[in-house]
Amino acid sequence: MTLIAAALAVALAAADPTPTPLPDPCGSINSLVTRPTISTSPCTVRPHHVVMENGWSNTITTGPGGGAATSFAQTFIHFGTWDPHLEFSITPPSWNRATAGGTLIEGASDMNVGAKYELGYDVKAVWGINAQISIPSGDVGFSAGGPQYTGNFDWTYQLDDASSLAGTVSVNSLTAFDASGDLKRYSTVIPAVVLSEGISSDSQVFGEYAYFTSAGPTLGSKTVIDFGIVRVMTPNTQADVEYGFSPTIIAGQKQHFIGVGLSFMN
Repeated sequence: MTLIAAALAVALAAADPTPTPLPDPCGSINSLVTRPTISTSPCTVRPHHVVMENGWSNTITTGPGGGAATSFAQTFIHFGTWDPHLEFSITPPSWNRATAGGTLIEGASDMNVGAKYELGYDVKAVWGINAQISIPSGDVGFSAGGPQYTGNFDWTYQLDDASSLAGTVSVNSLTAFDASGDLKRYSTVIPAVVLSEGISSDSQVFGEYAYFTSAGPTLGSKTVIDFGIVRVMTPNTQADVEYGFSPTIIAGQKQHFIGVGLSFMN
């Protein structure tokens, strides 16, 4: 009887349809921080947690009327809700300082609010969507001048223990001032893909390619390429350094930029 009972127990265990729970792919700070890439992580901040990202960047424009533009603190705050797959976010205005053709201007950028929903994940992939609204609250020269709307589909795929591929397809309705100073609305679609490679247990390098179907009102497309390094300093702190450039010439000008960031999770 003992042997029969043991055999039945083994058979029932083998027939148990309950799947083994998958490990949470979105619990680490590295999976949640969205900077410094153009693409966005599909992971959402879990309940009772908050992630605050901060950064500084300097963009150099070469060519006729070129100059430099500095922006900080580039704060982005996203926080968990009652649903582990849903987060809300706010982007406070950043302070900007720009020179162009010998003229210096300073001011605040627009603020943004948004939300993200993680649609699902398996042993290798995570996918989700997010939306953002930009409120024209900034100063002249740094405000888009009107509300802007962004909708993204985000994904990531683990290639092996050290390598991952991620990307975003972003659909945007934007506003900007044209060469005559008139406010124009235009649309652009931005597919971006990022390849990341772990170089140690707490550091990884990345390279990204992004394509903008429109660079502004009445303007054509442009490409942005950036790469850098991300380091998890503590389980709740992450730093990044990046360099990027656009090989596209617009009105005789080209751009390249550098940036650094520091992010925290509670």
